[in-house]
Amino acid sequence: MIKVEGRTLWRGGVKIGYVEDEYVIDHSGEKVGFYSSDHVYGKNGNKVAHIEGDYIYFSDSGKKIRIEDNNKDVEGGSLSNIQKAAARILLGE
Repeated sequence: MIKVEGRTLWRGGVKIGYVEDEYVIDHSGEKVGFYSSDHVYGKNGNKVAHIEGDYIYFSDSGKKIRIEDNNKDVEGGSLSNIQKAAARILLGE
């Protein structure tokens, strides 16, 4: 589970990164990817997921998860659905 405080991301009491502008940045300050509109991209610019309707679809596996379920795994703060999806996908579950 990822906890959000402001734009800072925590897991188990350890800071794992933060969201700045359209980027997700890990604890060391490296940009691990970004989001735009309803798509999530890896740091090399490859599309890794997108939101459509009530689901987040993963590009590589065809797997999908409900946005509602993702918001339970990435909780707190005031991030948008695409920001929470990007945090979970780019920083791991």
